[in-house]
Amino acid sequence: MYRDLSGECQKELAAILARISHHIHPYVVKLIEEENTRFQETFELIKHQNCCSEAFLYNRSDCVFPGFRRPVNREKGPKWKNNIYDDGTILNDNTFPRHIWAYMTENRAYSGGAAGMWTRSGLSKFELAHIFAHKTEERSFERKMFGFVDDIVDPYGLFTSASNVVLIPKGFAKPTDHMDNIKACFYKRHLELYGNNLVGLGDFKEDLLPEWYDEIQWADPILPGDWKSRTRSLLEYRTRYLSNKYAKES
Repeated sequence: MYRDLSGECQKELAAILARISHHIHPYVVKLIEEENTRFQETFELIKHQNCCSEAFLYNRSDCVFPGFRRPVNREKGPKWKNNIYDDGTILNDNTFPRHIWAYMTENRAYSGGAAGMWTRSGLSKFELAHIFAHKTEERSFERKMFGFVDDIVDPYGLFTSASNVVLIPKGFAKPTDHMDNIKACFYKRHLELYGNNLVGLGDFKEDLLPEWYDEIQWADPILPGDWKSRTRSLLEYRTRYLSNKYAKES
């Protein structure tokens, strides 16, 4: 009786989302990748002994906060937020990916509430969209769009991957979670901007993209004038935080 007509407007919706979504600039992502190769030794020294480094600092990783991940429901015990779990990871509720955009916007750490920088800066008008899943059990669409999916290492690093956290105005992010053509477009855009810096994914199936993909016009990523300084401030903050967190609860 009632037809699902959403397929008839996905091209128009993709075109809108492409114009209003913000991606971290590739220069910033590249610098994080380079700094992460140097950070690996430090992380080995400060992390919890049970934490699997490979889930966060893999080849070309731009994971900003290795060790941090989103929990599944069974892991949410009392006061679970920002606490260290049995596997040595730190469970988080989406706060820590916000630090990436906070530093790119105001060169300072994220703070919430009416008086916090997230509201003052105007970032509260946006929400964060993770383009690629950061939990193994949620990679069903990746299995469709990529010829190679490796499940040996959990994709936890994609939780705070700078290139995987897109800033989208509030109310517009749901299609990136639930509409296959929209998700496919964002997959392709990621690969265009950054190449394949993804853990455990390869052989992207271009033939599964919607035929109208090349008609989509994307907003160019914004590069702050002092982007190197902001990026290094962000990475210095992560080192201080992780060192203190793991030392306090070891």
